[in-house]
Amino acid sequence: MHTIIDTQVLSYCFKEVGYNNHNQHLAISAITANEFLLAQPQISDRPDYYVMHPVRYSHLLDSENTFWFRSHLGNPKTAKMGTRRTDQVIIDFSNQFPPYREFGNEAISEIINGKHFELYKLSISHLSKQKQKYLKKRMKYILDNNYYCYSLNRLTIEQALDLFSRFIAEHNCKGNVRNTVNDILILATALERGKQLLTHDNLLNRFAAEYYDAPIQRDKNELLIDFSIKSTDEKKNNKESKGYINQGWSYSVRNNRVVQGA
Repeated sequence: MHTIIDTQVLSYCFKEVGYNNHNQHLAISAITANEFLLAQPQISDRPDYYVMHPVRYSHLLDSENTFWFRSHLGNPKTAKMGTRRTDQVIIDFSNQFPPYREFGNEAISEIINGKHFELYKLSISHLSKQKQKYLKKRMKYILDNNYYCYSLNRLTIEQALDLFSRFIAEHNCKGNVRNTVNDILILATALERGKQLLTHDNLLNRFAAEYYDAPIQRDKNELLIDFSIKSTDEKKNNKESKGYINQGWSYSVRNNRVVQGA
């Protein structure tokens, strides 16, 4: 069974400190992948780059495993118009918080799981050479260590919004609300998939484990939350939840190939 790790733990693994992952069956959420690969700046509503969806573009590889239109997409002006080349999740918090947009969550999962490194390189080809080198090193680490990547689906998003509505009723978000929403989506990915989650020990993670009555193991500043064991209370919570609807929140997905199931 996969153990999902969050962005901070993945960064520790990449830097070869803390958790030793090399003999484990580890996975990440698409949110973690995009955070680790610096797709979305902290202070901007627009991503630094749009990850091209393999389902739409892998057939354009030539006999040498490269793309004939590479120079075209390497143009920064063209790259900024990439919303149609990837998928998008939009969450409307009804003016309570700024709208949340996540680009390429399904695309990055397809790239990682299918090891489409050339397509990822093309997606970042408009960036500076130094940044391309940095990002390619990070992506190569993910691919070489065989991480599996789980994309969001509708059930994950609904689970996340319900947890978020309950969390903010008792606690404050981080200064940048997007960071809290990202953390919630990572939690919901493990929860909806029925996986263990290895995560940094913080208020939100402890809140989620307590709310869903999930077993916890603590090691220094990390938690291993086991969402693979579903309690009766959790099933009841899942059935009776939808607290986000009472907040007037809604979400939509665009350009996704798959938004349901696995």
